[in-house]
Amino acid sequence: MIELRSYQQAAADRIENLMRKYRCAYLSGEVRTGKTLTAFEVIRRLDCQTVLFVTKKKAIASIEKDRDAMGLTGVVTVINFEQIHKWETIHWDALILDEAHGVGAFPKPSKRFKDLCRIKYEQILLLSGTPSPESFSQLYHQWRLTPFLWGKYPNFYRWADDYVHLKTKRVGTGIEVNDYSDANKEKIMQDIEPYTVKMLSLIHI
Repeated sequence: MIELRSYQQAAADRIENLMRKYRCAYLSGEVRTGKTLTAFEVIRRLDCQTVLFVTKKKAIASIEKDRDAMGLTGVVTVINFEQIHKWETIHWDALILDEAHGVGAFPKPSKRFKDLCRIKYEQILLLSGTPSPESFSQLYHQWRLTPFLWGKYPNFYRWADDYVHLKTKRVGTGIEVNDYSDANKEKIMQDIEPYTVKMLSLIHI
């Protein structure tokens, strides 16, 4: 069994509380802070029996190694995004979404988002080092995978009515299109901060 560092244990404490209370949490952590190990510690504490871990194909081997070292070999199934459709008939205790920003496309939802919407799960833990690398509008589809946040908005466009300053831009040969990238950072952060844990190498916020 791997022994977590103190800041990982502290982050796991907060995430565990959020998962028990809200059935969701978002772990935002710098590279090499150990997001995967922290997530597995939470799963161990919650005593989940069936967990689906979705990540990039090239990361599977490393994550399975961490999973086995944490004693969760028979609990966690690790797949890549292209395999999601194969697992939608199972009801999972938890879904761990690695590189969660990968489903942040807007205004139209990505195929990854649509595939994940067909997965049945009781709770979800999202992981990313850069939740909104280009625009805070990228957070909409990520958080729509959680049990309740922004659930009153049926799609990105209705959410944008309240959270985005709509602009226009010219693309291609000068065609004018709507630009939804100027999202209200303060309003969005106010909504998501209660469910977000930020993990640095020495501290957690």
